[in-house]
Amino acid sequence: MVDTGSIATTITTYLKSTAFWITLIVLLVIVIVFFYGYFSRKSKLKYNCIEVVRFGNGKVGLNQMKAGFMKPKSFLHFFDYGRGILLKTSDNRVIEKGKTSHLHDLFGKKGFICMRSPKDQKVLVPISKVEMDNLDLLFEIAPAEYRDASVRIYREAVDETKGTWEKIMPYVMVGLCVILCIITIVICMQMVNHATDKVGELLIQGCSNIQNVKPSTAP
Repeated sequence: MVDTGSIATTITTYLKSTAFWITLIVLLVIVIVFFYGYFSRKSKLKYNCIEVVRFGNGKVGLNQMKAGFMKPKSFLHFFDYGRGILLKTSDNRVIEKGKTSHLHDLFGKKGFICMRSPKDQKVLVPISKVEMDNLDLLFEIAPAEYRDASVRIYREAVDETKGTWEKIMPYVMVGLCVILCIITIVICMQMVNHATDKVGELLIQGCSNIQNVKPSTAP
């Protein structure tokens, strides 16, 4: 059996120990400082950031991350200190000469688009303007009203080519479902009525047996 007395004595000894309370306070302070640094850094990384990686031949890769303005030096990636403010990413890389005038709209929020140096992946530079090619393809697409009309004509042609059986099939399926539901309801009602009649007969038979039993007399 567990000796509760010795356990209580051990707990009391720990509670009276100064070293125990000092250790507990130190651990609590470390946890509080850790959470403060974590949430403080998270609140500073408030901008969306897209890193553009050039692969050559006009092809690029995109990496999504967070960015924010922080002090130049950091301790354990949570506490920043020093003079000046730099634009840093969530992996602690500096976006050179980044400022709010370089902000774009990314995923419905403000954010930065930066490009990685092909020689050093730690070097990032902001992109203030984005130019796109193949915009002439947009003018080759028909306006919305023409697309809607073509879709309507296509659907009408498909409906005309459908056979009679394909047209009446949905109604047949609905009718079968209704008939199956009615049959199921009728069967359930018959089963309930049969069970009720059977229970009634058993009750009547039980009452008759009770009435036929004669009371016994003492010798």
